[in-house]
Amino acid sequence: MRHLAPLGAIGCLVASLLPAAAAGQQSIGASTGGTVAQRQAERMLGSTKRVLMIAAHPDDEDTELLTVLVRGQGAEAAYLSLSRGEGGQNLIGPELGEELGLIRSGELQGARALDGARQYFTRAFDFGFSKNIEEAFRFWPRDSVLKDVVRIVRRFRPQIIVSIFSGTTRDGHGQHQEAGWAAQEAFKVAGDPAAFPELAREGLTPFAPSKLYRSARFDGSGASLTLDGGVLDHDIGQSYRQVAMRGRSLHRSQDMGVLQEPGPSNIRLALLSDRTGAGGGTLWSGIDTAAAPLGGPGIESADQRRHADDAAAIRAALVVDASTADGRLVPGQMVSVRLTVWNAGTRPATAEFALEAPDRWVVSACPAPRAVVAPGTVAACVVEVTLPDDAPLTTPYFLREPRDGAMYRWTGDPAVWGEAFEPPPLRARVGLLPEGGRRIEQVREVVHRYRNQAIGEIRRPVFVVPRVDVKLAPAEKVWPTGGRGAKAFVVTLQHGSAAPTEGTVVLELPSGWPAVPPQPFRLTREEERETLVFEVRAPERTPAGSYEVRAVARDSSGRRYAAGIYAVEYPHIRPMGHARQAVSAVHAAPIAFPALTRIGYVRGASDRVPEALIDIGLSVDILDAAALERGNLSKYDVIVVGSRAYETDPALLENNARLLDYARAGGRLVVQYQQGAFFNGNYAPAPLTVGQPHDRVTDETASPAPLVPDHAAFTRPNRIGAPDWAGWVQERGLYFARTWDPSYVPLLELADPGEPPLRGGILLKRLGKGTYIYTGLSFFRQLPAGVPGAFRLFVNLLDVRATPPQP
Repeated sequence: MRHLAPLGAIGCLVASLLPAAAAGQQSIGASTGGTVAQRQAERMLGSTKRVLMIAAHPDDEDTELLTVLVRGQGAEAAYLSLSRGEGGQNLIGPELGEELGLIRSGELQGARALDGARQYFTRAFDFGFSKNIEEAFRFWPRDSVLKDVVRIVRRFRPQIIVSIFSGTTRDGHGQHQEAGWAAQEAFKVAGDPAAFPELAREGLTPFAPSKLYRSARFDGSGASLTLDGGVLDHDIGQSYRQVAMRGRSLHRSQDMGVLQEPGPSNIRLALLSDRTGAGGGTLWSGIDTAAAPLGGPGIESADQRRHADDAAAIRAALVVDASTADGRLVPGQMVSVRLTVWNAGTRPATAEFALEAPDRWVVSACPAPRAVVAPGTVAACVVEVTLPDDAPLTTPYFLREPRDGAMYRWTGDPAVWGEAFEPPPLRARVGLLPEGGRRIEQVREVVHRYRNQAIGEIRRPVFVVPRVDVKLAPAEKVWPTGGRGAKAFVVTLQHGSAAPTEGTVVLELPSGWPAVPPQPFRLTREEERETLVFEVRAPERTPAGSYEVRAVARDSSGRRYAAGIYAVEYPHIRPMGHARQAVSAVHAAPIAFPALTRIGYVRGASDRVPEALIDIGLSVDILDAAALERGNLSKYDVIVVGSRAYETDPALLENNARLLDYARAGGRLVVQYQQGAFFNGNYAPAPLTVGQPHDRVTDETASPAPLVPDHAAFTRPNRIGAPDWAGWVQERGLYFARTWDPSYVPLLELADPGEPPLRGGILLKRLGKGTYIYTGLSFFRQLPAGVPGAFRLFVNLLDVRATPPQP
């Protein structure tokens, strides 16, 4: 729970959730938002129009429709994505899984900042591609997903629901089908008091939307309504579609950049159900859109009051700001927070300052909590905030507990369940009374504000971090059994305090493993880092299995630190952080190594395979543009091309012929899965094609069938058997070749249950004196996840030599 700390004579004010700021590192100072913001706030007044859009993933939404609704019609609109897209791929960085979900949540927030809609989620964790709704239901239980959707319907109270998907096999992806099903079921039961009565404990009452539409973007059958997205928004100077495409292009992790085409653009909807009895007509036919009273109960009135207050503050030229000079707070720290009101208008105004803080954070009294702000002046209130010694570290609410399978476990305040993120830890709430006007209220996030010499003013969110941040690498480690050499574990410390801290770091090892001596540390400056390397040996006869290594720092006062804050930062999204324990999962397995001296590697998208190979003891060089263009490739025993590298590395496209020549001269070239650019560009040495949709095996437990069981790929130096296919994550593979030139030899057959077998997962070709391999197996997921069998198979592929053709 949160509390509002009274400042002087100010009493408690009711807290409300605000959409979190979507932009990342900001270089824009305090502002009213100007005429554009004023006109949009005024556009939202005078009616009650509420639309909830429902789909499965980030980037499934119809951003153009959302923009038309909010900026064109003054409607409150929201997008409910069942998942945060954790099972996707990442074209801009190494993050996968939960961290990719953070990126994609941030991209959605950025898009919503442009189209003006809100963003919601369910507990569903994207477990990867599913081919039918039955598979989706196995991971995302019907009642759980439906309850979360009903929760948002009852909270947001939309008169109209728009489902992007139909809930049928026409949707393709099983998660798309479940989203379509959930939207239709929620429309049916959200108004039924007998459905999920426990939601009443969250203050949510039954609510029945009036209409249910389906987007006709993917399926034009039954389309009955057309909206125009090509209308010019005169305030912005672009059409609604152009604005929407700016938002669409923020899904950078998914390669979603699009052109902002001017001109006409139709948005088509199919009416599925109508409780109004009005039949066809306009979107709002038969719906009571009368404005809710500003002072009334419910979200409708709260939204009207917020827009009215925003417009009034802009008209009065009153600029509210809240900032601190320290953006990384440690438990027990005291920090100054400055709240200001700048009266840039022509009439005096009275300001009442208040600061919201979490429970048990101590906020000092403001010396002047109520001030008259004359025109052209700035009134300020500086308060001291003290964090409790056990203040929780910055972590989104949905990552605070381990998942239940493919469902997040939500804890804490139910009021934030389903929101993109919880509110920031500190927020200013300032009451304003312009002379001759009514009282208005403005809420601002307290941000870390500082000067960058090159950029100027920078604004970032405030994080709570450990006094001693502890990270242990690698997070996953495959340990070849039988070897007697030591393996390195790297502990990185970062100081969160300005006061010196010293102590020792120890590694807590599995029972029976030889202990390693602790290492001292001393940190004297805020943000200072120190790196410690521990050499660890396993017992001589370590059984295959999973183990855990943990790093713990203790300072001279005996305080224990065993977690670190991992930042997710890109220019197009708001910076985010999440706490993770300093733990390494160790997977011991028998792995034999071929006689490889040097491996060249062309890094692909979200590609951490090179680090995984280095970690098991292989020598890997990353081949940059210079190496690809003019480096001596013949010094490598094998060259590996990472997943989707033909999309992300222009130098690879320009120098593909050099790689093929390397193979023809006797080298080995292993190409991991690629998408259309590779196949359509004919970058393989002989024809390969990919299907539409592409061939993939989504069941990570699907049984493989070697087509040439005694081939070196399955026998040397590691004999591959059934145990090597256990423990794979998310999928077996993707973008298998559909057809191939007869010069390729397929080595493996795989199939999802009930589907015909696929043979394009590993293809081997003799190329001159050397060898060329294309594999769609998802090594880019398996190796960083520490799957031993995947390592054993991949190492074999690195040493495979194609058999010379018979004379």
